[in-house]
Amino acid sequence: MDHVPVDVSHASLAQALRTAQQDSLVRFASMCLFKVVPLVEARSGRPLDEQVTERLHALEVEQESLAEVLEPLRDNVQRPLVESFREELGEACSMAEEVILRAFVNDFRIREWARRCSSLILDIHQEFDALLYPRDDEAPNFYPAPEQPELTPMEALELRDQVTALDLLRQGVGSDQLRTINEEGNSRVASALIRIVG
Repeated sequence: MDHVPVDVSHASLAQALRTAQQDSLVRFASMCLFKVVPLVEARSGRPLDEQVTERLHALEVEQESLAEVLEPLRDNVQRPLVESFREELGEACSMAEEVILRAFVNDFRIREWARRCSSLILDIHQEFDALLYPRDDEAPNFYPAPEQPELTPMEALELRDQVTALDLLRQGVGSDQLRTINEEGNSRVASALIRIVG
C-alpha cells in the first residue's frame, strides 16, 4: 500500500520543514533543484551536465557535496537567454533562478533555503496553471504560497509531493517512492513547458 500522509496542507508542510533534520532538508532541496532543471535548460538553451542531472535524479546529494551540483546550475542560469526564449516563461524562470541563487547568499542556512525552495516551487506550479488555464477576460491572480485561497491543480499535486517526501525522509523509509516523486516532479515541469510553448 502506498504511503499517504495524514494531512496535506500548507500548515503540515511548514511543520515538516521546521522539524526536518539537516540531511533530510538537503535531499528535499535537491528534489526542488531537479524540478527546475527543465526551466534552467529552457532559458539557456543548453543541457545541464549529465553527471549533475543524474546526481539530482538519484538523490545522491549531501550537504558536503551540494556545491558540486549548485555551481553548474548557477553557471547555467547566468548565461544569456536563448534567442528563442518565450517571454511568458519569464516569471517561472526567474523563480527557478532564485531557487538556485538563494544557495549562494552570505548568510546561507539549509533550513531557510529549503523553505524558500519549497515556496518557489509551489509558486512555479501556480504560474504554470495560470498559463495553461487562463481565465477569460481576466488577468491571472497570483498569490505567493501559502497565501493562495484555493490550490490550483498543479500546485495541489506539488504540495502533496512535498509533504509526502518530507514525511518519508523523516521516517528514513521509501527510497523507491522518493525517487518516483522526484522523477514525477521533474516530468511534470517538463510536460508543462511543452504544453505552454507548443
